[in-house]
Amino acid sequence: MKRICLLTTLLLAFFMKMTAQHNYAIAAAKVQRYFNRQQADSLYTMFGSAIKSALPADQTRAMLSQLHGQLGDLVQLTPTGGESSYQTWKADFSKGTLTMILSLNASNLLEGFRFVPYQEKSAPAKEADNYNLTTSDDITIHGTLTMPVSDKPVPVVLIIAGSGPTDRDANNNMNLKTNAYKQLAEVLQSNGIACVRYDKRGVAASATGNIKTDVSFEGTVNDAAGYINLLKADKRFSKVIVAGHSEGSLIGILASQRSPADQFISFAGAGDPIDVILERQIGEESMALVPKAKGMLDSLKQGLRVVNTTPELGGLFNPLVLPYMMDWVKYNPQQEIAKLKIPILIIQGNTDTQVSVQDAQHLKQGAPAAQLKIIDQMNHVLKTAGPSKGISDISYRDPSLPLHPQLVKDVIQFIKSN
Repeated sequence: MKRICLLTTLLLAFFMKMTAQHNYAIAAAKVQRYFNRQQADSLYTMFGSAIKSALPADQTRAMLSQLHGQLGDLVQLTPTGGESSYQTWKADFSKGTLTMILSLNASNLLEGFRFVPYQEKSAPAKEADNYNLTTSDDITIHGTLTMPVSDKPVPVVLIIAGSGPTDRDANNNMNLKTNAYKQLAEVLQSNGIACVRYDKRGVAASATGNIKTDVSFEGTVNDAAGYINLLKADKRFSKVIVAGHSEGSLIGILASQRSPADQFISFAGAGDPIDVILERQIGEESMALVPKAKGMLDSLKQGLRVVNTTPELGGLFNPLVLPYMMDWVKYNPQQEIAKLKIPILIIQGNTDTQVSVQDAQHLKQGAPAAQLKIIDQMNHVLKTAGPSKGISDISYRDPSLPLHPQLVKDVIQFIKSN
């Protein structure tokens, strides 16, 4: 289940009622030792009743095995703070870094245990953090405006990042270092076009540490819509172009419905609903799991809560992921893009191993008037790459590599010709 776990680890949380705490250093050391030794039964004895009920012993074993396969050994835990009800650590694994959050009850048993994407607390450089949004739930979304020199209003592109902890530059702490969004902003600036890119809620400078608000699909859509409104009211801009990458494509489509933009660009956007994509991925790993997964996904689509009893699907149907999934699964990208009555450009690389050319074609079916550009030798991070390299390609780790030149040409032409 490696591919599926990679998707859901970005949202993974085991968040229970948090109460009093004692002996956190001892608890953290035990978690580290049991994780590295794969002693799931020993870890299970640390759980309070709430976690034992939500995460039975067999699911604990499956979860520990999956995480260890993805992340390797837990090399170091560095305390980073907390409050009266929980404590946090920077968790350095051999293959990446996460934040570990523990909550202990009066009996020193774990009543809260989760890993979430790690984000440095330091804010971006002050001069770059220059176009922020205050949301209706009083969260500050931190963004960067790049402006060309002009004595008249210019077009502005709003870049919406892809899934997980990907920041405004298209980098994250899960070994993604591309600078793709930053590079695009610089290319736009040199062509007389402004750009705003931002850290989505829960990511980098926009993270609050509150899972209920940080991990919210509808909140993320509303944030993008809020930015569109902010840009449309700014007299420096002649029109607003929304550009969504990967999961950001669907977010941009929905945001453009709520706050109409002037143009829309989809970079490597999924063309099928997330339940169809997950069923396909699950089937590639184990056809025997598809009926169980499909039943739960169908229930989520109907707004019904589900209880997972299949250890292999524990990460995907973790209780804390379910509210996000419930909002996400109800949208069909083909149906939603059909609601946009503005010029649309769909861009897809043919060496993208995460989103297929077929996805782009499905989006095109939903919006027949849209322009569709299939770019040869372009991968998911919008860089030049040969076939079959996937996430192992150097372009995922070398931010100095430039954007694919055809992508740059197509984007500039679309903006200036509409």
